[in-house]
Amino acid sequence: MLRLYRDPDRLPERLETLRLLVRPQAEILAQAERLQPALARALADWPLTVGVEPMRSQIGSGSLPVDRLPSAGLVCRPQKKGGVLNRLEKALRDRPVPVIGRIADNALWLDLRCLRSEDEARLATQLVQLAPAARTAAR
Repeated sequence: MLRLYRDPDRLPERLETLRLLVRPQAEILAQAERLQPALARALADWPLTVGVEPMRSQIGSGSLPVDRLPSAGLVCRPQKKGGVLNRLEKALRDRPVPVIGRIADNALWLDLRCLRSEDEARLATQLVQLAPAARTAAR
């Protein structure tokens, strides 16, 4: 494993965690723009708006608990009060392709920094499959 570090220029392509940490914000933003229509369609019956926004990813804990990297993702904002964000968060749990999310500033923020490009199509599919669950959870 330590031999990988002999060629630091190729290290991001060999270590997935590092590759995800150094992804350019523009690449993540483009990924969010591709996924936004699928999430918006899946949540069409919900009193939410779905947008794409820049955000900051928390990169860890331990010695760097507050350091953040520029990122982007999908943001779901309620059109009215009533706990819709918590119901959406619950509906998104237990999906096979995980995305880091958080509820803050009256919105659900889905940070795509760690979404591998090879998982993008799988995430889009699971978002479409979310529509029936969304209707059930919204009741």
